[in-house]
Formats: sequence, C-alpha cells, structure tokens
Amino acid sequence: MKGLVSRIDTVFVEVSDLDYSIKWYSDILGLTLRWNRNGYAAFTVGDTSLTLVQSTDVKPSKHSPFNFFTTNIDDVHKFLVENQVKTEEIGHYPDIRTFDFKNPDGHILGFCQFEE
Repeated sequence: MKGLVSRIDTVFVEVSDLDYSIKWYSDILGLTLRWNRNGYAAFTVGDTSLTLVQSTDVKPSKHSPFNFFTTNIDDVHKFLVENQVKTEEIGHYPDIRTFDFKNPDGHILGFCQFEE
C-alpha cells in the first residue's frame, strides 16, 4: 500500500543510567526533555521523538542507526571534542559531511550536514 508510512515517529536508545543520560543529552546535545517516567525519557528532535530507555543489558551499537542533522557540522564537532565526547573525524563526501560520536553507553551516533 503506497503512502502507508508518513514519518519516523520515535527512535529508541537503550541507556544504563537514565538520569545521567538525560543530563548528557540535554547538556551536550542541547535537547529539551519532553517527559520522563517509568524508565523512559523522551526528547523532541524536529518531528521525531528520541526516547531513552533504561536497561540493565545495554549493548553498544556497532554503527550509527541515525544521524542528527546540523547546519554547522564544524562547530558541533568542535563542541563535542571540547566536551570530551569520543568523536571520529568529519568525513567529506559528495553533497554530505558526516561524523560519528559515542554517547555515554558507547552507542555510535552521527551528525550530518548537507544542502537542503
């Protein structure tokens, strides 16, 4: 059926320490917490919710399941490095620049920048 999916609504990321992760995603990534209850905490990122899930069995991702979009990847990269976030170098590809970084649980996440 065409048109079945209109957007990605929620992305889930398992974390080992929900309170610490809420602070990290707020302070480091600048996200605003929408709600926090029953082992879940949600942030709004554009039209998508990023939901942290408390877990006792967190297994770090081996690749980035999604990228955060930014209009100034150089400033973002510099800020993360200055705040001791483990980051890769910025990759330059035709029409896109990207880099991966790790959250406190070692999940690989990414940033990207391209002309919209």
